[in-house]
This record gives sequence, C-alpha cells and structure tokens, in this order.
Amino acid sequence: MRYKTRDIGEGGIDLRVAVSEAWLAAECPDASFGLSKTGICLEGRLEPAGQGYLLRGMLRGELLVPCARCLEPAPVKVEAPLAVSFVESKQGDDPEALEPQDDVLLIEHGTIDLSRPIRDEILLAIPMSPVCRPDCAGICPTCGRNRNVTPCGCDRQAPEISKFGALAKMKLQ
Repeated sequence: MRYKTRDIGEGGIDLRVAVSEAWLAAECPDASFGLSKTGICLEGRLEPAGQGYLLRGMLRGELLVPCARCLEPAPVKVEAPLAVSFVESKQGDDPEALEPQDDVLLIEHGTIDLSRPIRDEILLAIPMSPVCRPDCAGICPTCGRNRNVTPCGCDRQAPEISKFGALAKMKLQ
C-alpha cells in the first residue's frame, strides 16, 4: 500500500489494492472484526496534482463484525469514496510534529502510504450497534443462550422486577 513518487509518473497510475487479513490485523490490532469472503478492495487512481498527488477512488467490500445482540458474525457493507491529497513535507519539518488533516497527508521520504486513509474509512464504515439481522433476538440475560438458535423460557419464569422496586420499599421520613 506504499508507492514511490518517482514510480507514479506524470500520467498517474491506476490502483487496485486488496485489503488482506494480515494488513487488517496489523493496522487495527484491537478490532474484533474481519473480512468476509468477498473482502475489501480499493479501486482508484493516484496522480500528480500541483505540488503533490491526489488519490481518488472507491473502497468496496464487506466486513464481518460481532452482532450487538447475539455476538454472531454480522456482515457490514463497505462502500466509501476516497479523495486524499498527499504533499511533500519540507526538509525541516518533523512529520510527527505536524498535524495531519483528514484529506491532506504527508509524503515521507518520497513514499505515499495509503494505509491511513483506507484504515480510517474501514473504521468509519462500522455502525455503532451492528446486527446480524433486523429481527435478532439476542442472548438471554438469564441463561446466556442465543435465542436465535434455541428459544428459552427464562423471561416467562422470571418474576417481574421493576427498576424502581427498591424505591417502593423505602419509607419517606
């Protein structure tokens, strides 16, 4: 996912970059998701633009994330347009001291690294509470069974407990 600026040329280059499981694990080490069978791919073009380079493309594919209700794999479609400018850092600039912007990244040592914009778009594509299906019954809080697979009668057996039950027992002074 790295390209040397000297290899791009004046006409630019077409890109087709597939995201691998190994790359995903390295770039998102704390993530609890993975790629589906279709995977994720960036298709686009990297071309010179003014003093830097411009990446325009589309990130498409599918992730498998844990369902927020039952923890089974839930497919999440990724379809995100990318438009990122890359500019050369000045010799005296410390790349870590500069504040990168969302759509302008620095070229370090003549190399354009596409990892950050791809990672950011993948992370932004994941919903806050993904579900495996709209009618997911989730996990029973009493017995722990996945109610999509094995229905349980715990909710019928459990006594009705009010959230305000403790307040009803208190006496006002």
